[in-house]
Order: sequence, then C-alpha cells, then structure tokens
Amino acid sequence: MKLNIDLSALHRAVAPLGKIVTDFSIKSLSGGWIDIGEHLKSGMILGKDIQLDDIDGSEGILHYNGHQVMLYIPDQGTFINQALADGKQKGAKRVHVAECKTIIGMRERGRFNDRYDVINRMDGFFPVFGSEYHSHETINGEAELAVCQNCLALLNHKNFSNLDWGDKAKLVDGFSYANFFETYSSYFKSLPKSTVALQSSSYTPDWPVISSKLRSELNYTCEQCGVNLTKKTKLLHIHHINGNKADNSRKNLRALCADCHKKQPHHGHLYVSNEDTLKINECRREQHKFDVFNYNNIVKYTDSALEGLVLKCQTSALPGPELGIVINDGGEFISIDLCWPRRKVAVLINMTTSHVLRKHGWSVFSAFDALSNFPEFQAKIR
Repeated sequence: MKLNIDLSALHRAVAPLGKIVTDFSIKSLSGGWIDIGEHLKSGMILGKDIQLDDIDGSEGILHYNGHQVMLYIPDQGTFINQALADGKQKGAKRVHVAECKTIIGMRERGRFNDRYDVINRMDGFFPVFGSEYHSHETINGEAELAVCQNCLALLNHKNFSNLDWGDKAKLVDGFSYANFFETYSSYFKSLPKSTVALQSSSYTPDWPVISSKLRSELNYTCEQCGVNLTKKTKLLHIHHINGNKADNSRKNLRALCADCHKKQPHHGHLYVSNEDTLKINECRREQHKFDVFNYNNIVKYTDSALEGLVLKCQTSALPGPELGIVINDGGEFISIDLCWPRRKVAVLINMTTSHVLRKHGWSVFSAFDALSNFPEFQAKIR
C-alpha cells in the first residue's frame, strides 16, 4: 500500500540546518520475517533445523531462542498403529520436557541415534509416522504421546519423586502439556500460541465495563488471598468460574490477583510474568498475608515454577522459606522469589540479580541447581 504524507512542515523546520535529503523511499521487509513460534508448533528437526547446542537446559526445562520446547522421536517404526491408537502405552516413544539423563547423554556423546523433533505444541498430540508391519506401508498421523518420567522426576513436578508407583502412573496418564507450560511460564516472556482447539471463547463486547466495575466495587482486592492491589490495579483480574466467558452473571465472576487466577484448576492458558508474581508477593507481605506461615501457604503463594523445589523441601523437613523479601542495595530494591533470611539462602527464577545478593553475603541458587544439588542446598539451610 502506498502512503502519501505531507512533510512540508518538517522540511521548513529543518531547512536552517542546510542541505537535507528528500528523495528517499521506505521499503517493508516484514514479508521476510520468520515466526519461529509457528515453526515450533508444527515441529522442527533436531540437527537440521535446530542444533542440540542451541537448546538450553540450564534451568531444567528445555528452551530454544526464548521458547519453551519439547523433544520427541516421531518415528514410531512398526508400532505406529498402536501409537496412534494409544500413544501412552508401553512401546510408544516418550516426550522430553526437561534436561533428563536422555538429553544429557545426547549432549555428552555429541550425537543422537534417532531423529528427534523439537516442538512446543500444547494440546498433547504429536505428528508421528511409521510403517505397517506386514505391508510396510508408510503411515502418518498424530499420537497422544506420554511425557518422560525421568523429566518429571528431575523437576520434581507435582512432587513426582515422592509419589508411589500408582500415583506416578496416574500423573503421567493425566499429564497436561498445556498446564506444564503454564507452570513454568515464569522463565519465558510468553506462552506458545495456542492451537485452535485450545483457544478460549471470546469475551462479550461489554466485558471491559463489567470487569472494571467489579474490580472497583471490591476495592481491587483479591477474593481468594485477600491482597489489596489498589496501587497495582492491572494485577487484579476477573475470573469466569465455569470457564464460559459469555456468562457474566455475578455468581460466575470472581476477582483474583494474577497469581491466584493463574492457579485456578481447569483454567485456560494464562501467562503471568515472574516480575508480576514478585510484585504480588511483596504486597502480600506488606499487608501481613504471610503472618501465618506453613508449607501449605508457601505452596499456595509461591511461583508455580518453584513448586517442585518447595515440595522437596517439605518432604525433607527443611525449615519453611519466606516469600516477598526485598533487599535494598544502595537504593535499588532486589526481589527474591524464595529465601531463608537467617541463613542468607535465596532461590531466584531470574538469576540476573544473583551477583548483587552474593555481594551481600547470600548463597544463591536457581531452582534447578537446588534440586540437582539438593544435599549441598539443604546443608546451607539446616
């Protein structure tokens, strides 16, 4: 589209500066941009489209270029028909969501024996192929593959390491990739784009008015944890209890802070940044919402990305950590996700401020470091 813009006033303004260039054109290069997120949703081949060294597992979860990703083997061989019928049964390939021993082994060898695809599709279905046993006919389709149990143990996802065999099987069978991505979304700037099947129904045209009115009537107070967000009103949401965004009856609406909203069961896919979670916990602490502190409250209010570590601490009978702590570094305030102030032990999701805390004598861990080196970590706390 060609735009005609009158720049005569600008020319007159800059004329005293001398000769200026007026004969130029602007070309859009947007047609050449590649949306890496779209490619990841359909899958990219490891070793061809993406190199293993480009996938970062230093935080436990896998990510590429700022996108949370998963690795899996699409080739199901002669097991293809069984995988398409039930991708969670023994014999079907598993999906890797973390830096488990399989991924570590691939890195150490510098190679991988099978074709792996890199994907961040969230609906639990994965493009697969194989050959029929008798006819050798190539078969393609989408299978509902199960998650790798070693990955869940590494992250202690939902306290996986401490579950009995039956409960582990139930967790794997009911595992939601969408909920998993949401749990660890604090490490990223956004959630992957949802597939059509995951997209929520749209809000009604009058929703902004309804939402604003209710939040104001409740004085910007979360109806679940009680935190008042008058000074940070954007962090108070209105939740549709039954999930139907067209049902704006008062009994179906609940004002929730972004953190409580994100943690609602069976909720759609909601991204809340680590920065916003820290702000909410700072407000909770200032307003004495943490006066009664036990592990149940800690699990309830901590960033969901740290839940595995918190549950590990609880199982190991460690003293409970504190939330909402802020350190003053010469006028610059550093927020801590999880800490034991008396021992000066801190856990951070965003490690960019770790050097500041260490300067003040703190021992600083990422959640993955704390879980991977738990004996050393707990020795600092006991």
